[in-house]
Amino acid sequence: MTNRTRVGRRAPILLLMALAVVATIALADVIFVYTGTINVKPMTTQPLVFSTGPNAGPSSTTAEPYINFTGGYGGFTVTLVITNSSAVYYYQAGELTVNTPGYIYVSSVTTSYTTTTAPVQSMTIYIQNNSGTTVCPPFQVISSGSPTSPPPSSSCSLSTGTYYISIEVVPNLPVTSSSTETVTVTFGYNVISIASVPVPTQ
Repeated sequence: MTNRTRVGRRAPILLLMALAVVATIALADVIFVYTGTINVKPMTTQPLVFSTGPNAGPSSTTAEPYINFTGGYGGFTVTLVITNSSAVYYYQAGELTVNTPGYIYVSSVTTSYTTTTAPVQSMTIYIQNNSGTTVCPPFQVISSGSPTSPPPSSSCSLSTGTYYISIEVVPNLPVTSSSTETVTVTFGYNVISIASVPVPTQ
């Protein structure tokens, strides 16, 4: 009886140990490992270069109180004003130098504001040649107070040369001292094909 009692008491423990072994086997992982090597090197020439246009600050001191357009590595920054008008059109505020032929498009648009209503009703970006002729279909990035959806837009072919960027803004009236908004436009530039490939936002 004593031996049977000991075995009976040990049976649950043995069962738990057996289950633990089975669980360990069932949860075992098999990992196949592969290695990819990515070599990064710089381009000798930037495909696109954004810079200040002839009708914006800081190069134009007369336009500077109304709009500033500065280019940099990876894009541009614009600061502009709106007022109680039906629209504001900033002509040739930015300059775009194309060193590599390709196709430009709008990949995504986001907006940020603190007011109840978006200060900007609509915003359209134009790419034009030296004479002011629009060479791409207008990129409407805001419509009815919201980012245009769904991006990406159709792409536009650009050959090497100098172009200009004009911006049209339609404000939501009335414009007040709190009517501030940040609009982030992500452009894609495909140097291989006309495809508008969505790109990750940073």
